[in-house]
Amino acid sequence: MRTVLAVALVVAVHAARGQELAPRAGDAPDIAPRATACGAVVELRNDFGFTPLVGVHFLDGRRASLMVNGGTALALGVSFLPLAGGRLGTRVTAGAKGQLLWASNGSAGFTAFPIELLEFAYAGPLRIGAGGSLLLWPRLRGSGLFEGAGHGFQSAPSAVAEAEWIVSPRTRTGIGARASWTWLSRGGVTVSGPSVGLVLRADFDVTG
Repeated sequence: MRTVLAVALVVAVHAARGQELAPRAGDAPDIAPRATACGAVVELRNDFGFTPLVGVHFLDGRRASLMVNGGTALALGVSFLPLAGGRLGTRVTAGAKGQLLWASNGSAGFTAFPIELLEFAYAGPLRIGAGGSLLLWPRLRGSGLFEGAGHGFQSAPSAVAEAEWIVSPRTRTGIGARASWTWLSRGGVTVSGPSVGLVLRADFDVTG
């Protein structure tokens, strides 16, 4: 009889432990973001430059300028080549970028098509990346007051660094900050300068 009670007690203890360790219904598993063999990347970036390309003074004393590597960009791309168990990866994106300057007697705009190659790492809730960018077909256009300011530049290289906070591990969506330094050249003259900005990026795993 004592043997039967001992066996029953052991079975009850193990059953109770199993219930404690089993996840409750509705609980989502803790998923750490990791790079995979193929991810579909969608990103929105907004950069604020510090070196003016062209500017205007308003009658009220204000000044507005188009800045080197400033503006808003929308890009699509892929992530691939996961290393160290997915903690490291590579990302390539291509997109369009532009910024506008309006005045009552004219307007100016800067457009380019950036291609970026970055190596990135997952560190807890952070995604940290560094690499390079190339602005293809950068061009300054103007009308009215800025009619004579329009011209094209050579393809412009940039150095880029960024850090994001992952807000959705399942879709690897992050919100973060970025910094870059860009060199714009035309006719043997180079204008360079830094920019800082914000980025919203999702990296969907499409490996199935």
